Amino acid sequence: MGFIERLFKKVEEVNTGQASPESLAEDMYIGETVSEEEALQYWHTMQQGLLVNAVKAASQEIERAFVLVNFKENEETFDLFYQVDGRLLRWQELGEEAQYKIEQQLLPQASEVARAVHADFEGAGLPCIAYAMLQFEQATMAWFGRRLAQATPEANLTFEAFSNQWFGLLERSIGDVPLDSDRPLPYLELE
Repeated sequence: MGFIERLFKKVEEVNTGQASPESLAEDMYIGETVSEEEALQYWHTMQQGLLVNAVKAASQEIERAFVLVNFKENEETFDLFYQVDGRLLRWQELGEEAQYKIEQQLLPQASEVARAVHADFEGAGLPCIAYAMLQFEQATMAWFGRRLAQATPEANLTFEAFSNQWFGLLERSIGDVPLDSDRPLPYLELE
């Protein structure tokens, strides 16, 4: 079984309560020397896994899912938004079952995800990530992601400010982009 398969098996075990979030660290370790291509491929796979888990945790029919990842050291966390029936909702507005899954299964994984991705990026000589914005469109099964390095102007925003600004931007934009558009909604960019 390859590294990626082991990783997703471990993530599933954490999500179902068969393993602790801390056990992810052992399975996420690739090695000290990582090529740029390997680090980017790992991040690509991690994005897909985060979106799959965000959609599974929603426990209801969603049109789009959005995951904001905070990679800042000692602040690692996720925020999740969902488009349901044409409205953008924060994860705290979903049903109790979805809230429980997100709070107990997804959010505890944030620090391990950030550490693993940063270890690879540092090993490959890539700039570390401050924030990442991920999007999934149910109608086309398309997904999109953008990462922001720590040197970007957006990295100076607090996570709460970043989250609120991106949520507001998405909320204003969902009516302009059809559900089967196969293109991302806007990302937060400061000028």
